[in-house]
Amino acid sequence: MIQVTRFKLYPSKEVEGKLFSNLHICSFVYNWCLEHNIWNDSVLPQLKEVYPDIKEVHSIVLQNVVHQIRDNIKALSELKKKGKKVGRLRHKSRHSMIFEQTGFKIDRDMLKLSKIGTIPIVISRPIDGTIKQIIIKHNKTNKWAAIIVSEDKIKEWYTFRRSYQKPGNSLKVVGIDLNVSNFSTDSNGLVIDHPKNVKKAEKKLKRQQKKLSRRKKGSFNRKKQKWIVAKVHEKVENRRNDFLHKTSRYYVDTYDLIALEELSIDRMVQKGNSGLSKAILDASWGKFENYVLYKAENAGKYAVQVIAKGTTQDCSVCGKIVPKDLSQRIHSCPYCGSVMPRDYNAAQNIKLRGIEMVGWGTPEPGTLDIEKLNTLAEIRTSILDVNNPEQVFVSETRISRL
Repeated sequence: MIQVTRFKLYPSKEVEGKLFSNLHICSFVYNWCLEHNIWNDSVLPQLKEVYPDIKEVHSIVLQNVVHQIRDNIKALSELKKKGKKVGRLRHKSRHSMIFEQTGFKIDRDMLKLSKIGTIPIVISRPIDGTIKQIIIKHNKTNKWAAIIVSEDKIKEWYTFRRSYQKPGNSLKVVGIDLNVSNFSTDSNGLVIDHPKNVKKAEKKLKRQQKKLSRRKKGSFNRKKQKWIVAKVHEKVENRRNDFLHKTSRYYVDTYDLIALEELSIDRMVQKGNSGLSKAILDASWGKFENYVLYKAENAGKYAVQVIAKGTTQDCSVCGKIVPKDLSQRIHSCPYCGSVMPRDYNAAQNIKLRGIEMVGWGTPEPGTLDIEKLNTLAEIRTSILDVNNPEQVFVSETRISRL
């Protein structure tokens, strides 16, 4: 099993200077290879003879720079074969470098990097398995981080996980419908509001970007203002990730099988209007699904993605197709007489398809754990009354944003 964990770094001024020097050299090698159309790392020894400063960077780091160019070109070629319009790789400055197999060592709370030095690192959680890669990254707010990629042996829970497939076991299953009226609605009636992180920061971001446009290019004030704008973007991203991590953790801890839709988000954004597309991108549905999938894998639970087509139109009670447009928020089936919220009906269909995909029997109804729900930050919750779907009561269970 591959695990990726991010830790904060606090380099000294001297070490930070070496880090920036290494990043600058990596950028030079990347751009030189692009300019000369060379994607083979066998050119590095000759390049070191012409430019002696390149020797200051660990050889594995330089090899990974060249390999990344090769991988990027290969990815662009694959997209071009599929008929998609692609551009070309451009010269750019690098903000990360990859140490692989050698050139690094972690000793308690210190990270030792070859040809750079020792950097204090905050190990906020244990690192399982063997470390395969360490990616040193620098962001626009001048913060450093080490992304550690480790490989762990297959855990014993694989045997335990297979026992879930027995129909006699008590199972908790949930289907989650991601929608535009809120963030999500699940098959047990839990509705989670859209966090609207971008909208909350919109006024402040607009004000700071306006100040940036007035600063003289190349001046210290413009550089300082760029950092302030980057801080606003970073806060939005942190709030979004916090929300997604806590929501995905709640579902993984509560259920044995989590069924999600396999959404084509790029197509939805292209076809939707600007307001709808903005809400979809701000919600980060794709990232939420990735969080649920990898957390379920680590916990020995099941998380599957089912075909999204028809989940809204099909009746979850009788299976008949009931056409409805986006503005119609209530599902009313003329065949069996069932009436329920549109999103709740879709969540039920997703749940049924998830059960069918893994080959399970009929599970016991899941229950809503309010104590676990309290860990969700800034999420308004409500329980849908299936018998009277137009009446929804709201629980004010929440914690303040940190």
